[in-house]
Amino acid sequence: MADCLEYADETRAIVINEKALTEIPRLLSEYFEFDSVCLIADENTLKAAGRNVTEILEGAKIKISGIQIFPGLPRLHADYSHAVFLREWISCLGGRQIPVAVGAGTINDLVKRASSELKLPYLCIPTAASVDGYTPSGASLLMDGFKQTAACAAPRALAADTALIAKAPAYLASSGFGDLAGKIIAGTDWIIAEKAGAAGAPGAPAIEPVSWGMVQNGLMDTLKASQSAVNGDSWAVNKLLNALSVTGFAIQYYKNSRPVSCSEHLFSHVWEMEDLSHKGRPVTHGHKVSIGTLIVTAFSEIFFEDPSGPPGSAKSYKRPGSQERKADVSRTFEGSRAQAKIIEEAMEKMVDEKIIQTVNQAFRDCWKEIRQSVFERLLPYGELKELLVRAQCPVLAEEIGLDRSEAIATARRAQMIRNKYGILDLAWDMGNFEQILKKIEQSRVYL
Repeated sequence: MADCLEYADETRAIVINEKALTEIPRLLSEYFEFDSVCLIADENTLKAAGRNVTEILEGAKIKISGIQIFPGLPRLHADYSHAVFLREWISCLGGRQIPVAVGAGTINDLVKRASSELKLPYLCIPTAASVDGYTPSGASLLMDGFKQTAACAAPRALAADTALIAKAPAYLASSGFGDLAGKIIAGTDWIIAEKAGAAGAPGAPAIEPVSWGMVQNGLMDTLKASQSAVNGDSWAVNKLLNALSVTGFAIQYYKNSRPVSCSEHLFSHVWEMEDLSHKGRPVTHGHKVSIGTLIVTAFSEIFFEDPSGPPGSAKSYKRPGSQERKADVSRTFEGSRAQAKIIEEAMEKMVDEKIIQTVNQAFRDCWKEIRQSVFERLLPYGELKELLVRAQCPVLAEEIGLDRSEAIATARRAQMIRNKYGILDLAWDMGNFEQILKKIEQSRVYL
């Protein structure tokens, strides 16, 4: 964590321990200039931590200029409109304000964006180990119906009380675990992207060693150590929250989410745009990522199963031209507020036949090496499933309100929405995308 802070250019202090809340007055005095603070929470996080935070601030004679409490139910969505509301509310308070976000991922992202638009630093008080979104620059928000990373600064300081977080509902820790498990695919997809990018594919940068190390070094050990966080094990909660915070610092350093997410998160983004719910409750981000991670793991295993070379395309396959592709994307997202943005991103990924052939040849020429690199990083599907089960993450499509075929078919929409090269794009470029989906569908091993 100390190393991460050295690389961070926005966050100056982070405290994660069982007495972190008592550090709030010190963090405010050392790292902020202000006249007063304002608290933002929801009804649930107010009960969990907000009242305690208020007492600590009042005891330290720190003025609280306002408290904004969102309803606990229905669950708050990370919609940009709420950030706009907060921006106007904070502006009306006057003076030099320090927003204090008391909550989990959604509260933090909304405060992060509102504070950034006001050019204010803010203090983050996490109440659950549910996401990696506390320490990154950028906020994951729905803007005009499209899930995207909105530009904004990370918190100036963060205080996370692990004793309090260990008491959070179990599904929040399992959601954080699912988000962390998705970093496995972020790694394998970056290996693929680096090779594709060298051959001319768009959205495929080379691996950056500092951010790669923050996310990938020790990832498997951390996953195994933190799986009991869901049971309120304070040691495991500490491991999970530290790991999520470190991966967030990778985004803050790299200024892009590439180190921590790729194909697995695209499934989540599609389902978030579609407001996926199960039994009347929105499915958490990390639980959507869990299913996305399983599907992409299956996809990767099938793509790389033959040691002699990549799967061939069907004899009948004909790569669609630009107009045909544009029409297909438009039809797929017809009625979506994000349709125009999705079409734009999908068309950015269209390349000419010469680049396609170069990418194909590049992977054929180094097939043995790239396959070994991917399999060294990829957790086998069965082991991943067992790990997720122990962390109480969903492993069946029905657990997030989808049937199996629906979940698998989401891969088609996921491949369209971001110019962020991964295994889905490689298979699409090589012409074997549909064959792999069909194999997943026909195999009873997966989902």
